[in-house]
Amino acid sequence: MATIIQALWKKAVIFLVITIAILQVIHMTLLSRLEARKNQRHQRDATSHGWESNIRAYHETEIQRDRSSMMRSVRQSSVLDSSGEFHIINHLITGELIRSHHSVKQDLTLATQTTINGLHNLDVLSSSWLGPISVAVFSLTEDVPLAVETILHLRRCYQNIRYNTSFHLVYPLNGPTNNAMPSSFPNVNSCDFLTNHLQKASNLGKNYALGVAYPNNLLRNVARRNSVTDFQFMVDIDMVPSKNLRTDFLQFAHDKKVFSDSNKDDKTVYVVPAFEVKEDAEIPRTKTELLQKVETMEARPFYFELCWKCQKHTDYEAWQKEPPAKNIDVLFEVLWRDPWEPFYIGRNNVPLYDERFRQYGFNRISQVCELHVAGYKFSVLNNGFIVHRGLKTVNSFHKDKEVDQDRNRVLFRQFKSELKEKYPDSSRKCY
Repeated sequence: MATIIQALWKKAVIFLVITIAILQVIHMTLLSRLEARKNQRHQRDATSHGWESNIRAYHETEIQRDRSSMMRSVRQSSVLDSSGEFHIINHLITGELIRSHHSVKQDLTLATQTTINGLHNLDVLSSSWLGPISVAVFSLTEDVPLAVETILHLRRCYQNIRYNTSFHLVYPLNGPTNNAMPSSFPNVNSCDFLTNHLQKASNLGKNYALGVAYPNNLLRNVARRNSVTDFQFMVDIDMVPSKNLRTDFLQFAHDKKVFSDSNKDDKTVYVVPAFEVKEDAEIPRTKTELLQKVETMEARPFYFELCWKCQKHTDYEAWQKEPPAKNIDVLFEVLWRDPWEPFYIGRNNVPLYDERFRQYGFNRISQVCELHVAGYKFSVLNNGFIVHRGLKTVNSFHKDKEVDQDRNRVLFRQFKSELKEKYPDSSRKCY
């Protein structure tokens, strides 16, 4: 009897030990998951809410300090681009919260490029994005002081720009100068002055009417290379993202483990449908608002009149039929077809833009074409979108648009031929 009791006790002890071990494993697993969620929440807080905190004044002493630092960079810190034709000043000035969150890579940077007279668009862009922005600014040589003053004025007037936007400067090594504008702002305190002044300053020159071949792809690469996050979203500066696009994408990325090491080599870009609205129309911020404006013909797909074939493969009809959802997710995939040039969110290691393309034509499609040949997948998001302010029409462009396009068409043929050598194992073509 004693032997039986002893055996039962032994079994009971073994059972208890095993039970305790299992409970400990469960406990450690739960703690690990809790810690992971805590860290994930901390990351989201750092990237979503941190950009809006600690708002304070931009004092005159700081402005003077930043002006001196920026002009010193102009004198001492420029590098030449690969063609040897342009000065590049990386990080002419960096957003204050970007400096303090420099280690947060699990985020999404909005990257863009512009001339000085497009910088007034940044106030709406920055307040819509509420996250890191990288802007490459193109200036004629004589207008560099004006570019510096414009940036300082933006930082003084718009707190979001001061906190989340980094500026980089590109200007010609040799080229015509512009004597029509003063090199600094008059002594005014009105922040409305900036928008009014730049919008009316037609003598500053639009992108393609500067007397210098506008290096749009060089500017895009400068903005991208100076992004500190794992993902980037390259848009035109006069476009506005839908409400919460960045934070919703970050939530999607965390839920799908897009940031994990196991997915770092994933070749997926996330297409964001692009629309354009009438100049006097209110910019829609949600898909519901956008669909209402499409219904009333105040909005339409981007490039609908100018180059519908460049955008139609996004399949706007299917996208518009999908009801607005609570969260961002992939709606469907699209196989690239010529001459589709979607706007997309992608990893910062996707192929760069070919800097030989300047002025108008084939500058974006060449890069998207390379993504296709390199094996990338195009996944269209269900809720997010961007809106261009104003309708794109034939009269929207400069008089030499066709000449630019013909020249770049020849370069594009050469570019496609070069892709065959760059990706010899790829069966994909750009036509």
